[in-house]
Amino acid sequence: MDTLSALLDAYPARGNLDVQCQWSGRWAQLHRAEEPGSVRFHAIVQGRVHLQLAGEPAVALSAGDVVVLPCGDEHRLAAHSDDWDAPPPREAERTHAVLAWRTDGDADPALDMLCGRIDFGAGAATLLAALPRLLYLPGETGLPPAALAPLVALMRSEVQTAAPGARSVVGQLSSALFVLALRHWWRQSDAVRGVFGLLREPRLRPVAIAMLSRQHESLAIEDLAASCHMSRASFLRLFRRVSDTSPAQLLTQLRMDSAAARLRRSRENVGVIGAAVGFQSESAFVRAFERHKGVSPAAYRRAVSMPGR
Repeated sequence: MDTLSALLDAYPARGNLDVQCQWSGRWAQLHRAEEPGSVRFHAIVQGRVHLQLAGEPAVALSAGDVVVLPCGDEHRLAAHSDDWDAPPPREAERTHAVLAWRTDGDADPALDMLCGRIDFGAGAATLLAALPRLLYLPGETGLPPAALAPLVALMRSEVQTAAPGARSVVGQLSSALFVLALRHWWRQSDAVRGVFGLLREPRLRPVAIAMLSRQHESLAIEDLAASCHMSRASFLRLFRRVSDTSPAQLLTQLRMDSAAARLRRSRENVGVIGAAVGFQSESAFVRAFERHKGVSPAAYRRAVSMPGR
């Protein structure tokens, strides 16, 4: 089973390529933090740029590189590593059918960069909290030749031609970029925690799959341990070491995230959604949702249905 796909299927998202930046000279620009559940990414088509994220080493990006900020943290971009205090680029936003085109007017810009978002909504806290603040996907990362560079090139082509459906195409390609960056981190990192850690640990993979696909069931600790052919005590020790939490806590988080996603994308009755994530009564589900999300299911649904959300 493709467990990473199973996890991502539980967190539906919408990709959006919203800005193309073409700048020259010395400049620096601050990117404010995104709304909760909104992932920011930058794909470098041409040239070089430096990214600074508070508390992290600065990253030098060159053509072909992609960087993803899963929590949408505030960050600064600069033309050179010593330009952090330089003024913003002298940009003029020009009309474009697909995105905002920001350029300083140079016919041969030093930097050509595509910027976008992956919008999960506020219900993806468990997924995004398990990721590092920055995912870096180098262009020479060893991906198959049919993967990264042609994908970014196709995004640029769609932006340039602005053919019918281009906005939808670049949105889907944005989501694909996120998955490639996520997969690279998942395979390479030694610090994979949360539900990602469970999926990568062969002994606990059956539990991760059960938590994602059988949320309507009780999923008692003893049954989960048995599915891994482990004693209860050994199972609990390994689970906490790999995920940094307990089975009950993670399962509740996943259930609340699933419920939030269903509230956002469907008109199902609150009681039906509660039953789908393992609650026998609507009142018990409402109390649990309020405890974990801070608002009632009805209030959450109204908030995410507001125009502009």
